Amino acid sequence: MNFGVVAIVGTGLIGGSIGLGLKERGLATTIIGVGYRKVSINKALKINAIDEGTLKVEDAVKQADIIILATSVNLIPEYAKKIIPLMKKSAILTDVGSTKDYIVSQVNNEIKSTCDGEKPNFIGAHPLAGSEQRGIESARPDLFEGSVCVLTPTSLNSKKSITRLSNMWKALGAKISVLTPSKHDEVLALVSHLPHFVASSLAGVIDEKHWKFAASGLRDTTRIASGDPDLWLSISKQNKQEIIKALKCFSKEVEGTINDLEKGNDKKLLGRLTKAKTVRDKKKWK
Repeated sequence: MNFGVVAIVGTGLIGGSIGLGLKERGLATTIIGVGYRKVSINKALKINAIDEGTLKVEDAVKQADIIILATSVNLIPEYAKKIIPLMKKSAILTDVGSTKDYIVSQVNNEIKSTCDGEKPNFIGAHPLAGSEQRGIESARPDLFEGSVCVLTPTSLNSKKSITRLSNMWKALGAKISVLTPSKHDEVLALVSHLPHFVASSLAGVIDEKHWKFAASGLRDTTRIASGDPDLWLSISKQNKQEIIKALKCFSKEVEGTINDLEKGNDKKLLGRLTKAKTVRDKKKWK
């Protein structure tokens, strides 16, 4: 299985791991990395995550069979606008952003307004893998092994392109889940975006002088609060309403816990703790 020439725009943790995974498995003829700074391209070349590197997205996408936008979510529509007129008709444009409704609508609107005849294929994707760390230094070829990659195709996409992109992610070790862009955002607000804001809030309410008493519990609970603040601000803007709904849902649960504590309702409190443990213990982590 070979996916031809693959252009990866953004050679950080996710983009670099895609490149490493493709190369290790012999899944691409050539991998071209597109970076904002020459130093990032050089790092990607050094660890063999890409075969070629450029600072000009135009030079990479004209020859690419698959183009992957692995930048922060706020830059994806902007890059897509530049790339769409330059794509080969048979090429697939995709992304790895953790929001989908805004990105897919923006990119598809651009395709509808600027492209006549056969439309280019943009298929939103979100590999549910990674860490709070960023940068090519943290990239690894097995990052997606056993993970889930969500695809959010629309009526503009051909079945052939959807199958091809699915096969690429499967070859990298991921399991495929297909959702609408809006459903993706609803689900991810609960399982990804909410945990980040909860962890961030928890880290924020603890006085700095008390951290010397913290052990692994607090360390593990607040780990994701170390994520890039600018990246999370962009996510919060693009998935604002779903994040607010998730936070309100969490707030309601916290209020219920406070109420049980104040009233000394041990039965209800035990029920909350038991339910949480049961649900958490059912999850099989990779």
